[in-house]
Amino acid sequence: MRALLSSVTLAIAAAALAPAPARAADFDAVARGAERLDALEPFLVRYVGHCVDVYERRTCEANVAATRRSADGKTFAVRVQDAAPLVKPEVRGDGRFLLLLTPFVDGGGVALTHGAPLRQDAQGHPLVGLLPIQGTLPDGTMEMEFESPFRTGAIELEIVFRPEKPWKLKRKGEAGSYEGVAARFLAVRVLDARTGAPIASKVF
Repeated sequence: MRALLSSVTLAIAAAALAPAPARAADFDAVARGAERLDALEPFLVRYVGHCVDVYERRTCEANVAATRRSADGKTFAVRVQDAAPLVKPEVRGDGRFLLLLTPFVDGGGVALTHGAPLRQDAQGHPLVGLLPIQGTLPDGTMEMEFESPFRTGAIELEIVFRPEKPWKLKRKGEAGSYEGVAARFLAVRVLDARTGAPIASKVF
């Protein structure tokens, strides 16, 4: 994840304060009807498809088309480990915090994104916008304690999403392309990987 994420330029616009993050019950309500994926990579690879073998191309393309048809309109949920690079915390003086989530999740060289990156920077890296998640520090929680799982990399994500279409952007100055699945993120929950406890969640 770190290798792919490091090649992505983040389009960080000044975001207005969003409503308070949804309660855990709201996230669970959205996730309840979703099909749970054990891992993200196999799903993304099947959805995007790499049909390069001339002898198997017709069968491969038929399988990719079938995968997309079966996923059309469906909702999926997946847990993402080692997600600390995707979440930047900011603690404010009034006891509130803001988490800036990068909706660009690596799945073995194919990305899951909230929407499709339509532009690239001068180096050809995809530009993606950040998703803000706000919350309030629990009573008695110090800033250093709150930031601990972020500092140590002990962050996981739960994402509920609906796939929409594949996307591809040609790399500039080198061979190959960036590829991914554009999806609509319906809900996200940030977790402390050490305990499994939720830190914040948001329904979009």
